[in-house]
Amino acid sequence: MMRIAVPPGTVDVAPGEPMPGPQHLQSTVKSHRLEHRPTLDLGPAICADDEASRRHEWLLTNGRGGYACGSIAGVLDRRYHAVLAAAVDPPDTRSVIVAKLDERLPAFWTPDRTRLTDRDPEDDPTSDDLTLSSDVWREGGLAGFGHRHLIRCRANDGTVEHQWLCGRTRISRRMVMPHGHEATIVEYRVEATDRPIRLAVKVVGGNRLADLLAPGASWAARTLELEDTALRLRLPENKHGGSELDVSIRVAGGRLAPGDDWYRGYHLQTETRRGYDDVDDHLLLAEATADLAAGDVLRIELAAGDDAGFDFRDRDPFAEETARRRALIELARTGLDAEPPPIHETLVAAADRFVVDRPTRDGQGKSIIAGYPWFADWGRDTMISIPGICLATGRAEIAREILATFARFVDGGMIANRFPGLGLPPEYNTPDAALLFIEAVGRTWIASGDEGESTANAFLRSLLPSVDEILDAHRAGTRHGIRIDPADGLLDQGEEGLQLTWMDARIDGTVVTPRAGKAVELNALLHSAWRWRARFAAAFGEDGTGFTDAADQVQASFDRFWMPDHGYLADVVDGPHGLDGSLRPNQLFATGCVHPPVTGDRAASVLEICDRVLRIPTGLRTLDPADPRYQPRYEGDQAARDAAYHMGSSWPWLLGPFVRSHLRVHRDPDALHEILSGIVDESSRRVMGGIAEVHSGDAPHRAGGCLSQAWSVGESLAALRLLIDHRRGIDSDAFA
Repeated sequence: MMRIAVPPGTVDVAPGEPMPGPQHLQSTVKSHRLEHRPTLDLGPAICADDEASRRHEWLLTNGRGGYACGSIAGVLDRRYHAVLAAAVDPPDTRSVIVAKLDERLPAFWTPDRTRLTDRDPEDDPTSDDLTLSSDVWREGGLAGFGHRHLIRCRANDGTVEHQWLCGRTRISRRMVMPHGHEATIVEYRVEATDRPIRLAVKVVGGNRLADLLAPGASWAARTLELEDTALRLRLPENKHGGSELDVSIRVAGGRLAPGDDWYRGYHLQTETRRGYDDVDDHLLLAEATADLAAGDVLRIELAAGDDAGFDFRDRDPFAEETARRRALIELARTGLDAEPPPIHETLVAAADRFVVDRPTRDGQGKSIIAGYPWFADWGRDTMISIPGICLATGRAEIAREILATFARFVDGGMIANRFPGLGLPPEYNTPDAALLFIEAVGRTWIASGDEGESTANAFLRSLLPSVDEILDAHRAGTRHGIRIDPADGLLDQGEEGLQLTWMDARIDGTVVTPRAGKAVELNALLHSAWRWRARFAAAFGEDGTGFTDAADQVQASFDRFWMPDHGYLADVVDGPHGLDGSLRPNQLFATGCVHPPVTGDRAASVLEICDRVLRIPTGLRTLDPADPRYQPRYEGDQAARDAAYHMGSSWPWLLGPFVRSHLRVHRDPDALHEILSGIVDESSRRVMGGIAEVHSGDAPHRAGGCLSQAWSVGESLAALRLLIDHRRGIDSDAFA
């Protein structure tokens, strides 16, 4: 066994003494204000509840696109739940290698233990084993009920920790993904017990693409190495998307035995609700066992691909990740001068989850994963996320590297909007990513000035050819009808059957939110791009008159969007059916980008109606609830969700342009303090420490989509940084 010192506050329990309770438990998630600390430490009222323990989830990432995530209960509810989902083709192709860990305490229920403490009514009365895990089966439903012994789950410094209370025995489990490695390290510790116990842990998984399920799979793993404490397997290529891959399992403080049984019929109930196939099978890869007394630890190391040959047993990945996270948080606090609210630390840690390496034709670059657990890196999402994910955290160097990476993929004046993975080429199907690229270049140029003018200007010079290629191509015309109309200087776009703006849902090939024509946010970004280009020219002593003239033309043409009888901007002009006067949040780009074409009374009017009609505590609705097309709930199967995606659902990232507009109009940081308080609650709910992709437009505004989304976290963090800077008397175009 592996014996370590019992930490302060942990005691052994003598027979007959009461079991000491765990400290600092939060049994419920309460509403918070911005100055409150998010609830990342959940107690038994949530952890031991059959429903709440499956609604709350945790997430770890490794900087390569790999991840681990699951419900607090440990039930496999999603196809994406995994203890190790490895980025087999980083950062966008992921395979589920280890789906879960099934823990039990064999022969735990001795007669004297049974007398001293009540067994859960759902415990199998015919077995002396105590199960710590829970499952839902196609036949039989919820079983195991190990979550009913859970008293704590907390996320802290890049780790997730569970604690079980079983009679007079308290056991903790913590997990970490070593940064830069396709690996997960798990440590079980006996915090307190009245007598030694045996712990058995089954490593259950397989080898399938994270997007697929594997019912009926029947392949066998080949054993390459087998020792008492180490096992190396080769998983075969298979029809469920798995490629041939080596996996290693190592233990310290216990012993290993290989397994070869298939467990069939896992019922993934979240997939049922989402209208997808919902039954999965997994292979028992190995079982670890250990005899443990109070203070003893069993450590299990899981690694895949090239990392299968890496032995972590002489390292402390938990301490390494804590030190790395602490350094990132200190970096983000540098220069703030004042103590930021506690949510700042949570968002900085959440932001780091999305930064990944991306291989390029000529080396290695950086990118931002759009969301976990299923998105790859998207051009649009990356550009919107950069100010918060990188600049607000003091990582301008990473922002420069990301922009240089995407500049390598400029084609026809367009930025790659999606990298589909599986070796497929990037997709070019949006005009906003390229304009957002210029906005991000400008913001990063400003932020890089803190490192010196030479650094900032060298970065800008390196990307000016890409900026000019984008603007020239938009003037000349490029894919999908994207072109600047010389008559009014506005950007037109549209192609039958395609949706090119961020409101891009389609159902059976039919566009849900038709926005062909001159969309308001695209032209706000075009105006800002021309202004940026004029500033870039001035920085290098060049003539920027032509760029200023182009911006002036766009700004003058914004009169065409103004609807005086309504007091807000049209969503699209010159569309197939003329003017689209739908009340949507896209107009906030016209008041909330760095160089807004709409200011003064009109900006105030736009802000007021968006605040009154569209804003909810965690974002802005995508459509006026009074509109007959409004969809109040984001739920159901793919078609139902797509119908609501941009037709009423609320998006947290839209708080970014809203907050920037609000500060310009009102200069009222106290009001923004209240507005941003909603993100504290959100980061305490669906996934611990993250912010979801979307919410239902109607109360109770249930979260949906990805567990944690980069632009949701990024724009919340950028808005918070803007508020902090404003209180310090600083207004920087990096965030304003």
